Amino acid sequence: MDSLIIISIILSRSFLSIALINGIISDKLSSTKLSIWYTAYIGFILGIEVMILFSIYILESESTQQLYPFYVGGEFFVVINLFLSELKSTKKWQVITGIIACCFFIEAYVLWLTNNDASTGYGKIISHLTIICFAAYLLIKNINELKNNGPSTIVHAFLFLYYSVSLFLFMVMNQLTDQNIIIWVINNILSTVLYGSFVYTFYSQIQWSSKSNI
Repeated sequence: MDSLIIISIILSRSFLSIALINGIISDKLSSTKLSIWYTAYIGFILGIEVMILFSIYILESESTQQLYPFYVGGEFFVVINLFLSELKSTKKWQVITGIIACCFFIEAYVLWLTNNDASTGYGKIISHLTIICFAAYLLIKNINELKNNGPSTIVHAFLFLYYSVSLFLFMVMNQLTDQNIIIWVINNILSTVLYGSFVYTFYSQIQWSSKSNI
């Protein structure tokens, strides 16, 4: 089981790194650019992963709870702005998103200071529910894009899948303490599939750009 979770972590982080590289190349080469928030999302997640590794192996910290407030607030801000860019919303909604993200950050930070456990609040649950609703709305709104090979639709689909299952696993984790390793393996597999959808989407953008320049 230990080897399985190590393999799942390696796969997840490998696809995450490949997705970021493809995102940067896509932003530079593609004539039909995806929103910068797609690359920002991958970059943010990779940044959190790097900080976790730095905290564990360099600072030799026994816990990474101090990073959780940045994760829950930043993730919400980036993902919702990704959706808002697709909906072409005004900057007012970006400001509102930023305020809500700050509330999630503050809640998690206070919980970390008082209980040394930043994950016991409602921020992650509300964040994931909001992301799920946005992803579902965009999937319904853009369902016809599947016929036109819309590059963003596959990402919306896997964001919906990932955050739906992730929320469920988060809710049952405390009740299934003996199965936590299995839950983490499932989560890593799902994240690998999610990052793979970003790789595919960015690669499609690069290919389309290359064909248009021929």
